[in-house]
Amino acid sequence: MPEQAADWNAVWRSDNMEFEDAGVEERGLRWRIQRDLITSRRGAIDGLRVIEIGAGRATNALLYARQGATVTVLDHSPVALQQSAQRFTQENLPVETVLADVFDLPPEMLGMYDVSMSFGLCEHFLDERRRRVVAAHVELLNPAGIAIVNVPNQLSPFYRAWMWLAKRRGTWTLGTEVPFSANEMCDLARAAGGVPLQPVYVGGLGTLVNHGLNPVLRRLSVTAVPVPQVQIPILDFLAYDLLVPIVRAA
Repeated sequence: MPEQAADWNAVWRSDNMEFEDAGVEERGLRWRIQRDLITSRRGAIDGLRVIEIGAGRATNALLYARQGATVTVLDHSPVALQQSAQRFTQENLPVETVLADVFDLPPEMLGMYDVSMSFGLCEHFLDERRRRVVAAHVELLNPAGIAIVNVPNQLSPFYRAWMWLAKRRGTWTLGTEVPFSANEMCDLARAAGGVPLQPVYVGGLGTLVNHGLNPVLRRLSVTAVPVPQVQIPILDFLAYDLLVPIVRAA
């Protein structure tokens, strides 16, 4: 089956920005895992050069900027970049926006960053383009850099059921989306010239609530419950978020 491209300009125009509170992400488990990983390797986020690719509205890049990082966001959607810039302006934080294709990165950007990252990018590609999109993260890193690649987890039944229902109802607008196993992501990282670190399954209980319980409550016109931000062994293997850190090979 060929890739089905989403109309990302339309996606970003249709979503309501007021629903994206960066503070929710900042209080969450995924940000905590990133922050601890980066600071354990680099000492601090302040002063690092960070790029988010396929950035959309760049929520995660914004969190790094709040910590003092010099931030670049890259996307092929001008609408997404405009909205990203607006969010940074509202917080009086600087940002560089780059309109580019992840498969045709500007040469001057290669090897320039301490942190490269994406959240919800790699799963929209098939076959060899899955390796190439992972390789883009590695190519952007300087020798001491680290990539943070966050993708949907193939093992998550809650996520897969949620996607199936959206497609069945005809409300799915994101084109091709194929989740990853940890093994596939690690194999692709090695094929791209990187060294994968320990994959992290980010919050199975949170996924159960966010993709299982809360959609049911909303359909019943009942207030959704807070999404737990805790890690629970075994249950975490069913989490939606699979986060794989990658460093450059020596």
